[in-house]
Amino acid sequence: MIRQSLKFARIRIIATCASILFLGSAYSGSITIKTLLGLVLIVGFTIHANSINDYSDKEIDKINLKNAHDRPLATNHINSKQLWIINAVSGLLILLVSLIYGLDVFILSIFILLIDYAYSLKPFRITNRTILSPVLLSVSYVYYSFSIGFLSTPTTSKYPWLLTIGLSFGFFARLLLKDFRDVVGDKKFGKITFLIRYGQSLTCLTSGIFWAFALFLIIKASSFNLALGLVLLVAFIESTILLNILAKEIKYKNQEKLISYIAKAANYTIITILAYLLCVAENGITNRQTQVITVLVGMILLTYNWLEYRMN
Repeated sequence: MIRQSLKFARIRIIATCASILFLGSAYSGSITIKTLLGLVLIVGFTIHANSINDYSDKEIDKINLKNAHDRPLATNHINSKQLWIINAVSGLLILLVSLIYGLDVFILSIFILLIDYAYSLKPFRITNRTILSPVLLSVSYVYYSFSIGFLSTPTTSKYPWLLTIGLSFGFFARLLLKDFRDVVGDKKFGKITFLIRYGQSLTCLTSGIFWAFALFLIIKASSFNLALGLVLLVAFIESTILLNILAKEIKYKNQEKLISYIAKAANYTIITILAYLLCVAENGITNRQTQVITVLVGMILLTYNWLEYRMN
């Protein structure tokens, strides 16, 4: 059952949340053992949230993801009883590990677990709410991950709300695109996503607008650092080009390809922000060195992403 449990721990989600976790810790000043322990919370959180969501969307997943290797319930590799055992154990693990961080994280974890149920199950089933669904997911994933990292390191810094909101906007821009692969099943079962309600072009435009909001807020949160701003601007231009192509693309495989490179651009910006914050926290690195490292990290990753897209 452990092997099946890990199938709910979607690697891409964990990688993104782990990056945000380290961002929170780097902002506090350093990465500690408690930061690394936070990875347990991230994995537990994804297993808990995805297991409930897979339960509620089982029939939809049989259409949209019938050949997927990470949907054990839809592919009948586990039954409902086993799923609820996995869900309960992951939730208990989250609460126990949260106690190590103190009351703030413990209360936050309880709140996050409740959101998991409200998101997927009736009577709330927020996943069916066109706007609220991606908004709530963005806030949950970003705020929870960043806060664990921030609170894992002793700090006198104030909580960076502007940075967190900027990251949430970026996550929202990315989440709007996830429903492209699920259109057939969502339509059949009456699940009205943003994409289904407003169409392909407006979905891509809205994603781009929130990319722009995220860009501005993150740059402002960094006191308009030139190097970081340059990298984020290049990432925005790259993503805007891909979004414009996606808005007109009708072939499913091409859509998936475009979305994957947009997601990679988002992840690479997070890595760049992390590199910037780690340099700022390190006393031995000068401001000029910080600028150079930030630009090199960001431009190398984004150039690689673009070249990979063009070659494939």
